[in-house]
Amino acid sequence: MMPAALLAALFLTSGCSIWEIERGEDGQVLRETAADVFDLQKGDCLNDSQVVDAAELQLTDITLVPCSEPHIAEVYVDVQIDGDGPPDAARLTELFEEHCVDSFTEYVGTDDPSAAAALKVTSFFPTEESWEQGDRLYQCLLVSIDETPLVGSAQDLATS
Repeated sequence: MMPAALLAALFLTSGCSIWEIERGEDGQVLRETAADVFDLQKGDCLNDSQVVDAAELQLTDITLVPCSEPHIAEVYVDVQIDGDGPPDAARLTELFEEHCVDSFTEYVGTDDPSAAAALKVTSFFPTEESWEQGDRLYQCLLVSIDETPLVGSAQDLATS
């Protein structure tokens, strides 16, 4: 199991994208593209260094890149959450364990910690402000432990 890692708050101000993201038939990003955070989806790779070690992060736009190019993070969980209000600290811990930790093994293809030892996990979640605007998106991201850019997708990393 991965230890609980950095949690980052995602402040979303708009659900409308102003950028067109060019994706292949498999849904993967084809070229570096500025994007709204609402455009992030499972399998996307992004190049925003503040994702790595921000204790509280507020992003409205990000840079998506093809996973074959050097990148800072990769989205591996993309789920909608429910509730009467934004998740509190206890609910964030629960969401992290339920989604980020439990899905890590499936995504990278092994439960052997040494196979993915260069990776750590972070998450994006609704803030109070973004929750009021309808944000219910919870995402888990893989990042490099030593901040070395990743190249290639981490999906099935251990089996390749």
